Amino acid sequence: MLSAAHELQRRCASIHDRAIRFAVVRDALLRSPASLAVELVELAVEAPDDVSLLGAVALSLDELMPLRAAAAWLARAAGRELAAAMLEPDAATEAPAELRVPDFGVGRPLTLGERKSLARRRDRDVLARVLRDPSPDVVRILLENPALTEVDIVRLASRRPVDPRVLLAIVGDLRWVVRPAVRKSLVQNPWTPLDVALRLLPHLTRSEHAELERAADLREPLRELAGVLRRRSPPDRHLAPSE
Repeated sequence: MLSAAHELQRRCASIHDRAIRFAVVRDALLRSPASLAVELVELAVEAPDDVSLLGAVALSLDELMPLRAAAAWLARAAGRELAAAMLEPDAATEAPAELRVPDFGVGRPLTLGERKSLARRRDRDVLARVLRDPSPDVVRILLENPALTEVDIVRLASRRPVDPRVLLAIVGDLRWVVRPAVRKSLVQNPWTPLDVALRLLPHLTRSEHAELERAADLREPLRELAGVLRRRSPPDRHLAPSE
């Protein structure tokens, strides 16, 4: 019989709408003991090929801070150190005090509504400016834009400083978080909440784990986990260009 965490993982794999996936996970966490949150974050290490649950768990835990704190305490008390690290909030990734809105060349600051409207445009010159917008609300709309490319999202995931909620929006978007280069950029970005970066790390390849181990600016808990995963993983399978 599947555990509640594995059952939820299987259910989320069949849900393609990220808003519904988030609602399902959030409801399950609210109705369950804190131990479910511990089990869910551990699934990121146990099943690194499945990313359908990842964004929903990250966004849910970001909203349910009392539950998250209880789950972190539970994991720490049980000696489940990796799960505790994934659950404990990272104060270093609070939103910066001031982030500048880009100049859209109209001679005045645009309202949030106007910037949201521009995020739906397909003009590359406009999108280049919207990609620098600091608002998570604008970015969530932007991520749905079919004119975006992986290069755009890697640039967005690498931006520093940045509101962590912008990076969480990328994690919650299954269209983009499945891209290896996007995941690696999120892991390397010091503004990605540590618990989220730890959950993303098992989804990278062995060679990427080795590269991150050597990265001078990587946070120490991520470096340690990268080493554990590198030693545990078999050599990377050679991928043909079409893959």
